[in-house]
Amino acid sequence: VVSTQRVFKTNFAASWDEAGEENQAEETYQLTTVKSLQGAVDQLTSFYGMQPCERSDRVGEDKTSHVLLLAGQFKGGVECLIKTKMVYDGAVNMKVWARSPIPQLNDLLVSSI
Repeated sequence: VVSTQRVFKTNFAASWDEAGEENQAEETYQLTTVKSLQGAVDQLTSFYGMQPCERSDRVGEDKTSHVLLLAGQFKGGVECLIKTKMVYDGAVNMKVWARSPIPQLNDLLVSSI
C-alpha cells in the first residue's frame, strides 16, 4: 500500500491539467487475477488509499472499459493524482498515469502495482 491520504477534488480534469504532462509517469499492466472492472477499481482504490473522483469508483453494468480517477496527498502534503484506463476482455488490461511535482513519486505510484 502506498502511503497517501485521500483528497477530495471537485474538478479532477482541471487539477490533472494543472499538474502538467511534464510531471507524469505511466505504465501498462494486465491484471490476470481480477475478474471484473469493478474488482479492479475496488482493489486499486484500496491499494492506493486515495479518493475516487467524479464517481469513477462505480463501474456501470455490462461495461467493458472504464476510467478511474484518484486524488491524494503524499507525505509532506504533496498532491498526487492517478488516472487509469482499463479494458476487460477476460483479464483487466490497464494503463496507469500518475502526476505530482515529484518525478520519483510518480515512478513509485505507477510501478507499485
